[in-house]
Amino acid sequence: MSAMPEDDLKEFDAQTFENEVLGADGLVLVDFWGEKCVSCKQLRKVLNQLADDIPPDVQIGAVNATAYPDLAERFGVRGVPALLFFKKGEIVDMRTGVDRRQVLKKLVETHA
Repeated sequence: MSAMPEDDLKEFDAQTFENEVLGADGLVLVDFWGEKCVSCKQLRKVLNQLADDIPPDVQIGAVNATAYPDLAERFGVRGVPALLFFKKGEIVDMRTGVDRRQVLKKLVETHA
């Protein structure tokens, strides 16, 4: 259940996910990742860079899908990395794989 090294993203568990993601009014990006996933590390770097480019009311966090498979299954995550965009407790977008920062920034602007 450890976080990835050199990481500023908040790690959600089953309890904090309910309160901080599903209970949030604003946009929350959630990165579902796996411990042995190389692409997940690439996406994490992009998300850490993206955090500097988005409005302060948009949150970015992560869920270790290996540690919390029930959360991944609940939201239809079949593979990692998967990036889900939540707003007012609902999924408004979902991406799989690694996208460029500019692509993700445009998606944030669309949904924020």
